[in-house]
Amino acid sequence: MASIETAPLLESKVGAAPAEVAKTEGWKTSTIAGDIATLGAGTALAAAFNTMLVFLIPRLMSVEEYGYWRLFLLYAGYVGFLHFGFADGALLRWAGKTLEAIHHEVGPSWKYLVVQHVVVILAVCAVLGITPRLSVHFRIVCAGVLVFGLIMNSATLLQYSLQAGRVFRPVAIAAAVPPGVFVVLASCWSLKSTPTANELMALYGIAWLVVLIYLWARVKPQMANSSDVAWTLGKTLTVIGWPVVMANTGYGLVQSADRLVVSSALPITQFAQYSMAASAMFVPITAIAAVSRVFFAHAAAVEHDDRAKIYRHMSRFLLIAWSLLLPYFFVLEAFVKRFLPKYIPSLPVAGILIISVIFLAGIQILHMNYFYLYGKQREFLYRTMGALALSFVVALALTKCLHSLLAVAIGQVAALAFWWMVNEWGLRRTTGQSRKDWLRILSVVGWSAVSYGFALWCTPDAGWRIPIYYGLVVGVLWLSCPEEFRLGWRLLQGALLDPLNEQC
Repeated sequence: MASIETAPLLESKVGAAPAEVAKTEGWKTSTIAGDIATLGAGTALAAAFNTMLVFLIPRLMSVEEYGYWRLFLLYAGYVGFLHFGFADGALLRWAGKTLEAIHHEVGPSWKYLVVQHVVVILAVCAVLGITPRLSVHFRIVCAGVLVFGLIMNSATLLQYSLQAGRVFRPVAIAAAVPPGVFVVLASCWSLKSTPTANELMALYGIAWLVVLIYLWARVKPQMANSSDVAWTLGKTLTVIGWPVVMANTGYGLVQSADRLVVSSALPITQFAQYSMAASAMFVPITAIAAVSRVFFAHAAAVEHDDRAKIYRHMSRFLLIAWSLLLPYFFVLEAFVKRFLPKYIPSLPVAGILIISVIFLAGIQILHMNYFYLYGKQREFLYRTMGALALSFVVALALTKCLHSLLAVAIGQVAALAFWWMVNEWGLRRTTGQSRKDWLRILSVVGWSAVSYGFALWCTPDAGWRIPIYYGLVVGVLWLSCPEEFRLGWRLLQGALLDPLNEQC
């Protein structure tokens, strides 16, 4: 049998009945549209809650305390590294199978994950205990991040089992639960007293514990009697997944390289302003992650020839979505000016960073998944390491030389655009994308960015900026991607009409 690393999807097809394989290999447009709609609903709720948090938390805290809270979130974003690729290996192994087919492996996998994390927690705590000159606050934060990693990674493994089996309703619920519960807990706590960063960290961990309990009740993993089963799965899936987690961690580092540099080189108040600007991208990035989950699960069941067509359509769908949603910043700017005046200095930075969403979407939804689907985890890892080095060098140089948050944001967008182009070139034989396709995408991105800047320059009124922007952009989008507009309409009709036809 081919190794999973070189052919990660072959194992899911071995031993399957012909009818089952035929069923899973079809790319049914109404099915994927329905799954995106299902997960999109959960993502929309999560985005709504996270948007509330973006504006609620800064109002409850000083700029300095908010900076420490955002610093925790920044470093907590890398706790996925603590499973060393095990969860990602599980997703690659399970992709394309039904939940029933993988159910017996979920319990042993979780058992291995817990033991692995306990060993890591004890080792790190021992190092912290013997290391002098560390503040009590720093030790508490480190311990909190480690415990949070165990909770989040356990929930992630259960989510992956549902995602691989294309059971997206509980995944959608799990996407909305943590920010929703955290909004309630933070709001209630603020009635008692002004929350500190440490108190918010504890509440955040409790919110994720709630989603872990829900996912456990939904999946009901079967626990193996023998520990050998868990140990064998652990070794196998870690070998498969370590390049993936390294690449994912690298992707996260590239995405946040500017914030890491600003947090270490500039005062905490300036980091708070820059972090507030970066949080403006939280809503679209949450949507990107949701689409990526659906896209990978369905693309895993499609043959090679169809994947090139899907790639072409998906790249243009992302372009259309980004261009049409770019005026989101106009509303955000008005809101910040009205309710968070102390963060007005962050707005120009946010206005620049929002342009990078199109490149982040292409990298996470398309590039990352296609490299993984074709067993090229190591190749994506090497490219990610190169992008990481570039991002850090650019951010550090601009921070040290110019001390300008705006310059750092521009450098971050440029680094992500370069990484996107390098990945496109590396995947050209797989995706069939040509220079003409890239020129079309970059031309529309450039035109949308210019139109966006022109609308900002014309008037400070968001009510006028939005029609000005759409007046300049919609026609160009239609001329550039007419097939995708028609296909999108058919997908929407299929998602709405198929459930009605089944009921009839």
